[in-house]
Amino acid sequence: MKTTSHQHGGIVAGGSLALVVLLASVFGAQGGESVNSDFGKSSFKGLGWEAKGDWTIVNYGADKAGLAKKPGHVAKFAANGDAVGTLTKKFLPIANPSLLTLTFDAGYGWGAKEHSQGFQVMLLDAEGNGYIFGVARANATWGAQWAPVAKYSFPDQLNWAPAAIDTTQVAAMDGGGLRTFTITREVGGKWTFNGAGWTGGPLTFTDTTTKAFSQVVLRGTPNFDELLFGRVKLQTGPAR
Repeated sequence: MKTTSHQHGGIVAGGSLALVVLLASVFGAQGGESVNSDFGKSSFKGLGWEAKGDWTIVNYGADKAGLAKKPGHVAKFAANGDAVGTLTKKFLPIANPSLLTLTFDAGYGWGAKEHSQGFQVMLLDAEGNGYIFGVARANATWGAQWAPVAKYSFPDQLNWAPAAIDTTQVAAMDGGGLRTFTITREVGGKWTFNGAGWTGGPLTFTDTTTKAFSQVVLRGTPNFDELLFGRVKLQTGPAR
């Protein structure tokens, strides 16, 4: 391509790109929301999520009278399947934020609180590089896990916590509702992964391999108990 014949257009395109980068930088510095999804408000498509696999939005527990802590409308990944499913939400890139916080509500439809089912969440850049976080519903070093992700690929066995973390959780249909999980990245690449009510947590590590983020991926793995995700929120800067 001859750049000289499109010099003015090239300047405009370059200027637009610079403006996007500048806005992303300011957005990250001042704080703001990149994702704020309530699955009771619309469809996956209407909320900007791409669903792959056996996902549905349901009003969970609405048909069970007297159920405590009804989850309400959730993204449900079906039980008894043999394939992984993903829900992906893309947003404008956030580059090296001083503070990045992902909060989400999640839980299990059925099963004993120590039944070793689990789910995973990924924070990635546009090329699929970033980090995966996993919960295994157990009182063990492998109750909470993490690993780096490169082009959507990660090790079969994630990194375990250095000491046991009790991530057991009462099922929604037994009145346990959903649990709020929080993932934070501080300046310098310090990560913290925690769940409300965990004993022995949080899981922490430091890694700066990936510094920009533009995707949240909820990952449903084959299970017997149904996996439930409620509200999902991603923000930069101090919590508001």
